[in-house]
Amino acid sequence: MKVYKAKLKTGTDVNCFSIVLGAAVETKLSKFAEETERPVFFANQEKRIIYSVAMRPNKQIFRKDINGEAGYITFDAEEVEKMQQSYFKSNNKGLAKMSLNHSDEAIKDVYPIESWIVLNPEQDKSKTLLMEDVQAGDLILGFKIDNDDVWENFVKTGEVDGISLEAFLDYEIINPVNMNTEEKKSFINEVIEVAKSLFMLSEKEELEVEPEVEAPADPLAELQTLYDAAMAENADLKEKIATLQAKDIEDDAELETMKAEKAKAENDLAVFKAEKLAIQNLPSSKDFPKMTALEKYRESKKNQ
Repeated sequence: MKVYKAKLKTGTDVNCFSIVLGAAVETKLSKFAEETERPVFFANQEKRIIYSVAMRPNKQIFRKDINGEAGYITFDAEEVEKMQQSYFKSNNKGLAKMSLNHSDEAIKDVYPIESWIVLNPEQDKSKTLLMEDVQAGDLILGFKIDNDDVWENFVKTGEVDGISLEAFLDYEIINPVNMNTEEKKSFINEVIEVAKSLFMLSEKEELEVEPEVEAPADPLAELQTLYDAAMAENADLKEKIATLQAKDIEDDAELETMKAEKAKAENDLAVFKAEKLAIQNLPSSKDFPKMTALEKYRESKKNQ
């Protein structure tokens, strides 16, 4: 399965984040309300504030349709920072919005109040907010929710548990064979997990697999073989192209020779015709038939 590096499409901005159930980053909302046990400064007063990890650099996120096929996308740290700035740029222009579960309809009275990128998880503000599974490079967003329906019927009830990005993206394929060992292991494990979810394999079904069927020693061996075959085919095509180009050069040289020979033949023909005409125009003389070829030629020159 292919892995793509995702980038914000040129000429566009991030103008929407969505409050969703099952966010791609897989971290839960940190919410503050009077009935929850949270830091002292949020106690006894419902603040209606939520914080969530919105983006995580280098995390591979499964998508069912990338250029017409299933695959993974990932954002590097630079792109995460770029998207954070793009979102607040849109918000400053009044173009940013929030939605529920990526619906087309924007929700009102939900707006960003804070954002930062985690530098040191152990000393980060997320620790004070009791957020779990925060990593270096994570983009955290904080939103104020003044919408009663969203707060009462979605956040408090657990119908939503994270923040998800909406943006127009461009994709650049990343070749899995270039991954280091740890990245390969992570990639293989995620492929296995996705396969389980797609085919809905239960633990019982996994146990019923025939014992004599052995898994390959290296799950990427087949992929490496295909890659090597493609490289060999590419080299063969390059050699054929070079041969054709050399043949073209040879044909061009032969064509030029033929053109030169044709020009010489045409010139020789013109000389012959001129001489023939001169001879035909010579005055009749009974001595002329007795002349030698050289004498005839000289005689013809005199009459020109």
